[in-house]
Amino acid sequence: MMSTNVETMRMTKVYGTDLHHLQRVNAESDICKRKWLQKYSHRLLRLWLQWQSPLGVTSTYVEQIEEDLAKFYDEPLKRIFIETTYH
Repeated sequence: MMSTNVETMRMTKVYGTDLHHLQRVNAESDICKRKWLQKYSHRLLRLWLQWQSPLGVTSTYVEQIEEDLAKFYDEPLKRIFIETTYH
């Protein structure tokens, strides 16, 4: 009986710690992703504006760029392509 209680307590403590750690890692990952999206969406918009095309672009276009880039963030090859292309 005592062995079962010790095992249960140990498992609870380990899983509780892992859950807290996982939540912190996820939060840090979300922050990194958000910064990455902002950085490269602004670079793409700046590049577009430098082309001085006759068509204007609204600043809300950054939101669309971020949505598109978010699809690439979780795929390492596409993410590296964006980073090397728009460094």
